[in-house]
Amino acid sequence: MLNKFFFEMQSKSENLKVSISERTKIQLRELLKNPLEVLKLDLHLRELEEVPPEIFEFTNLRELNLRNNHLKSLPSEISRLKHLEKLELGGNNFREFPEVVTKIHTLTYLDLSWNAIESVPNSIESLRNLETLSLNNNQIKELPEAIGNLTNLRILALNNNSLEYLPETIGNLINLEELYAFENNLRAIPKSIGNCVNLKKLELQENFISEIPCEIGKLEKLEKLRLYKNLLRNLPDTIGNLKSLTKLLLYENQISELPESIGNLHNLVELDLSGNELMSLPESLYGLKNLFRISLANNQFPKDFIFILRERFPVSTIEL
Repeated sequence: MLNKFFFEMQSKSENLKVSISERTKIQLRELLKNPLEVLKLDLHLRELEEVPPEIFEFTNLRELNLRNNHLKSLPSEISRLKHLEKLELGGNNFREFPEVVTKIHTLTYLDLSWNAIESVPNSIESLRNLETLSLNNNQIKELPEAIGNLTNLRILALNNNSLEYLPETIGNLINLEELYAFENNLRAIPKSIGNCVNLKKLELQENFISEIPCEIGKLEKLEKLRLYKNLLRNLPDTIGNLKSLTKLLLYENQISELPESIGNLHNLVELDLSGNELMSLPESLYGLKNLFRISLANNQFPKDFIFILRERFPVSTIEL
């Protein structure tokens, strides 16, 4: 199957989608007769080493997909796309953050995942309309404090980088709903995380985090918390304030005890504490009636306590 260009054009009478084979440059030139009508352009998997200059004529372009090519940089002309909202640059050969994109102030979605980017410039703060930022699978060692100025951000994806910490300014992202930063080198969770009161998903698994700040208890909308494969030894009492939590995954840490407040998580459906150092459980835990799955395997429970667990939890629910 041939790789294809995909353009979406909007006319007064109807929306028109035109597919153009890579071999038909003549048709591309034909589209350039009405460049203002082109709204979407898909150029993914085209083995491009540079951006075709024709696209800069499509100044009404809303979405541009350049994923999975061989791009190393972007030309300055891309800033001519004054209406661009979605820009996909994942799976290319960028070693530096293409700073020219920070001049496209209309962007709401920016994907630069699966590149070799090592740093993020302060100028990223210019993207004040950004709602989704994906920087997964790069080599980023730190984020600028300016990241905190992206106050419209709803999704921030930082998985599989080399981050050792998140800046405290992350707490300025008051509209953030999903934060993904697993498979990094994080040592701590910033205390300011408690200001991200709209957070629903927090995934920080497979790091080197040894402590959860008590401020996490302010995240009353949090539904999913993944902190497995870290270095946690205990949980803060404020964990019980996460009244919306349905999934709590803490397996393969070093947790030796749980706070009684964990029994306040009445919406909890899945709890995984396997591979820790627990010898007992708080009585309050047995009152979580919505638990569909609880995994307690590979802890330090005495044999007689395991019999008690089997009596207190339904067989279909517990994993020992």
